[in-house]
Amino acid sequence: MRAYIQANKNGEFYNVNAFIAFEGFTSLGWEIAKFRDINEVKEDNPEDIVVGGIGNVRRRLEMLGIERNRGEIDYPDSLSHYFGRKIWTTTIQQLLENKQDWNVFVKPKDITKKFAGKVIKEYKDFIGLIEQDKDTNIWCSEIVDFVTEWRCFIRYGEILDVRQYKGAWDSKLDLDVIKSAVNDFVDAPASYGLDFGIDRDGNMKLVEVNDGHSLGTYGIAPVNYAKFLSARWSELTGTKDYLKTL
Repeated sequence: MRAYIQANKNGEFYNVNAFIAFEGFTSLGWEIAKFRDINEVKEDNPEDIVVGGIGNVRRRLEMLGIERNRGEIDYPDSLSHYFGRKIWTTTIQQLLENKQDWNVFVKPKDITKKFAGKVIKEYKDFIGLIEQDKDTNIWCSEIVDFVTEWRCFIRYGEILDVRQYKGAWDSKLDLDVIKSAVNDFVDAPASYGLDFGIDRDGNMKLVEVNDGHSLGTYGIAPVNYAKFLSARWSELTGTKDYLKTL
């Protein structure tokens, strides 16, 4: 088995996620090959996992002739009762024209990471979001002041790990809520991240859901990270997950 892992111009792994993936796959006996640009990968074996930024991973799927069978999964309908706030869709232009809807958090709907999520409160907040002759579909969310946030790594319907990535270390996470959300997410991919937070009133709310193919590690153990990535890659490519039974 082989994992192609993204590197920078100096030949070093491009971020900590890539390094953790290297540690995990290496310890499991996989062959490792570095790449800077995904076009450097000439082999056409879909079993070979690609670890890197979202753009490179999705470009690799295109090169293999594979179409993802679903869009982004930020806010699944099946998990709406965990949001704890109003979340809706609109476009950048529509939001710009309706000032009464400002003071919201926005993020791209159709293309993950097209821009970093941000709060819109005034005209200057639209800088960099408006494209000439092209509108952008977005998610809008009522603003929540999360005091603590966790990433829950879910693999084949089971909690693989939970990692705090922001806020107060002494906040208490209700695992029953996490387990309930996992059970309710009936159309979930093989691996994904559930980000949950606690607001200032102590309410636990779903921050967002993230696809598992290019997810940040936030301290997850290397072997677990390799297992997590392998699950989603094999699902996307329709190939065998050699780490499924581990």
